[in-house]
Amino acid sequence: MWELQPFRSVHLPGMTRIWNEAFAGGPSFVRLTEADLRRRAVEQPSFDPAELLVEVRDEEVVGFVHFGFRSNLWSDLRARKPDPREGHIYVLVARPSDRQVMEHLLDRAVGCLTQCGARQVLLGPSWVFGTQPFYNGIAGAYEIPGLDPSRRELLSLAADRGFVEVARYGTSELALAESDRAAALRAQKAELMAKAREWNLHQRTISLDSVFFEERRAVLLSRDFENVAMTAFGPWHEYQREHGRTVFGITSVQVAEDWRGRGLGKLVMLLAMEAAASAGAEALHLHVHEGNQRAWRLYHDALGFAPGATWVTLATGARCQWTP
Repeated sequence: MWELQPFRSVHLPGMTRIWNEAFAGGPSFVRLTEADLRRRAVEQPSFDPAELLVEVRDEEVVGFVHFGFRSNLWSDLRARKPDPREGHIYVLVARPSDRQVMEHLLDRAVGCLTQCGARQVLLGPSWVFGTQPFYNGIAGAYEIPGLDPSRRELLSLAADRGFVEVARYGTSELALAESDRAAALRAQKAELMAKAREWNLHQRTISLDSVFFEERRAVLLSRDFENVAMTAFGPWHEYQREHGRTVFGITSVQVAEDWRGRGLGKLVMLLAMEAAASAGAEALHLHVHEGNQRAWRLYHDALGFAPGATWVTLATGARCQWTP
């Protein structure tokens, strides 16, 4: 007997098991515990059990789907205002061989969202739209085990249901071991810091109180009371537990519009790299939209990050155009 049930805490052991079975061997696989799923999803401020449906067959969890609406959650947790026009499927988990389970989960999630007014539904790592990023940090700095090539069955099913690709992403990694390139980057950092001082910019590093990422810190460049450039970084605990390497994720690289073109994005990245290395990081990991050529050149050409896995966000509905 098959049944879709709203999430209950009794489902967590089965959800953890099916997650680890479904994603084992994938390019970004990290084995999860019940505590990981509880912390990343169930204990988040905007979690709604009705939006996490669990497929049960003969009392065994065989899959689950978590969905909701675009919101302004990143800007203010207390003023969350979901936008019912845009639905998001945060994660869909089932064994690759269980296409029927995938069909049931995908159709039910899309049906629930469209019945509530969604004109577009996005599937995949669509954190860029301001959704609740429940699973961020599990598989990377800004990465969920979403629609990468290893999920051929779900990609095929989504195509059959009219989903189309609207964005493509890549993960990249940089080893922080001493090298000739590292020495050259230190020299560039010194030059850029000298320019920053000429512009009366001051560097500071602060801790971030984040509901999504543990032990996050940010490097900021400021003048008076204005922050003109920043990036955040912090340890990727699940990866370290799985692979035994201390990898930090880089997020939120930002430069104020009036200050762009002066090398400040590169400077805050270099400062973050230095701070992460001092905190014990062996490597850095980041997530970048492939259409963002300025960021792509900074990370790969200027700083030496090596491109890694790629995956996509898909969309179905009336509005399938997207601009990063």
